[in-house]
Amino acid sequence: MKVIQIIDRLNVGGAERVFVNLSNLLNNNDSLEISVLTFGNSGELLKELSKEVNKIDFIRPNKFDLRKAYKLSRILKQHDVLHVHMRHVYRYIKVVCKIFNVKSKLVFQDHYGEISKDKSVPKLFKTLLKPTYYIGVSKELTTWARNKIKIKHVFLLSNIINKQSISDVTSNKKGFVIVGNIKPTKNQLFAIKLAISLKKELTIIGRVHDEDYYTMLLQYIEDENCKKQISFLHNVNNIQELLQQFELGLMTSISESGPLVLIEYLAQNLPFIAYKTGEVSDVLCKEFPASFQEDFNLNEWKTSISKIDLDKEKSSAVYNQYFSPETYIQECINIYQEIINY
Repeated sequence: MKVIQIIDRLNVGGAERVFVNLSNLLNNNDSLEISVLTFGNSGELLKELSKEVNKIDFIRPNKFDLRKAYKLSRILKQHDVLHVHMRHVYRYIKVVCKIFNVKSKLVFQDHYGEISKDKSVPKLFKTLLKPTYYIGVSKELTTWARNKIKIKHVFLLSNIINKQSISDVTSNKKGFVIVGNIKPTKNQLFAIKLAISLKKELTIIGRVHDEDYYTMLLQYIEDENCKKQISFLHNVNNIQELLQQFELGLMTSISESGPLVLIEYLAQNLPFIAYKTGEVSDVLCKEFPASFQEDFNLNEWKTSISKIDLDKEKSSAVYNQYFSPETYIQECINIYQEIINY
């Protein structure tokens, strides 16, 4: 079976990291022939793609260049399954398939992280651009696809990460850490308020996606006179190698489809406290209920933090049960096979 994974660029982000992990893992399966296609040879995660994966860097001057679209259609026709990530990329591929009569099975994997706040249907998704095959990374997304768009063939494929073995473990822990690109949905302001109230150092790891929000955070930190307490790291690609430096991980996002960072905390046995949102939260809440909050009551978070303790043996067992690469890849291959057989 020939499968091509498609995304625009491999900048640092949850969907992009899933794309890289998935492509590398699928490439190790003898039953598949895997290629990846990006629209521009760029992004910090590009170097994390296995050298053995066939990479196609498709350059297009703009989305409306029909000659380039035709050239792309010829590439697409060479594959059995077109596995497209991100809504804007899917729109383009769907249009190319329609214009140039591409018969390959087109499956759209939706990573939309703000589904808890925004359940609107993208333009033409109920008509011309309606997906035939849809993969959601959370039950909230798959429910939305079935109920809002009335898609018949809907599949759930929860996120995973590749667990890394970190040998350089420090016993001198330096406060809290929160991981996520800086924007209002990630709610770093609440994490800052929490750290200040507990007199804990906080390291915020993530690229700036919203300049106004970042400026507001800096102003708040200055107003509270806590510059020495709060620090930012903007250019980190490998999160796991840093996590064991900290005593606690935070996840304060208002809406997530994953969140991937909770699996990274789990993989490195880092105790964490999180707002309950997303598929990963639904899974882990059953195993570690004390680590999850239903709202953003500062006093309740502080009380919970004082009681948090993560059993390392249990965290390893939970990771292997729910997020092992072997289980993940088999689920993905089963989806491909089911789509091919329709």
